[in-house]
Amino acid sequence: MSKQQANLVCLLVAAIWGGGFIATDAALRTFDPFTVLMIRFLGASIVSIIVCLVSRVKISREALFRGSISGVLMYLAFAFQTFGLFLTNTGQNAFLTAVNVVLVPYIVWLLWKKKPSNRQLAASVVCLAGIACLSLSKGYFSFSFGDSLSLACAFIFACHIISLEYATENLNSIAINAVQMSVAAILSIPLALSLETIPQTITAHAYMSCAYMIVVATFLAFQLQTLAQKYTDASSASVLLCTESLFANVFGFLLLHEEKSPIMVLGGLLIFVSIILTEYSGQFILSKSQKDSRIDE
Repeated sequence: MSKQQANLVCLLVAAIWGGGFIATDAALRTFDPFTVLMIRFLGASIVSIIVCLVSRVKISREALFRGSISGVLMYLAFAFQTFGLFLTNTGQNAFLTAVNVVLVPYIVWLLWKKKPSNRQLAASVVCLAGIACLSLSKGYFSFSFGDSLSLACAFIFACHIISLEYATENLNSIAINAVQMSVAAILSIPLALSLETIPQTITAHAYMSCAYMIVVATFLAFQLQTLAQKYTDASSASVLLCTESLFANVFGFLLLHEEKSPIMVLGGLLIFVSIILTEYSGQFILSKSQKDSRIDE
């Protein structure tokens, strides 16, 4: 595979993830939020465990401990994302979730005293300007509770990325992935079964949306990313994968007929520019092993 082909695969992965927002939104039309999370994580954990067994990977006590931390953060991140999507539109949820790549350097600064570069500081200002544009898209200040949940999701996703750096150190990423998926699945069950009910009538569209979430957006996409990053550099892959939010907005416009005002488009572009600035800052580029941990997530 050439670098150009690998970059196309990364773009395909971004499109798959962008479609994941649409699939989740479609699933929420039939299932309640906690039920959607339970379906997603139970399905993904089963697939991950099968991969673990086929690969004959053993799960050590250390992998169980570290993977559990990542699993808790993963569940919380997706919980905030799903509820944010339930209360706001697909494009806005996607853009706000993408803010996590801007937040990571600041969390690293707090944890390890590694100060962000000037370019990262500039990226934060641009990002805030983009969020302001999204908030003012209706002609007045409007930042909904759903938008707040989406931003909280971005923060927790950033913490999850950093936790995987710790979790996969000297440990098998397949084992870590199986543990974190299983922990997220276990956490999703009690609230789904106690607070929500599974509808008696489930449409074929709902089944297809859940299948996409489980097999394509959560499993296949990361396998494709793993393959592609063997042949392309991390910086190119990171920028291409960040187009996920743009694909989500395109799909939201084409499939869900969501209206996109000029100021919303400007806000989205500003947030995307901030992501590019962050990825090219050179101060927080994940090592190959760290990238593999995100790949196998």
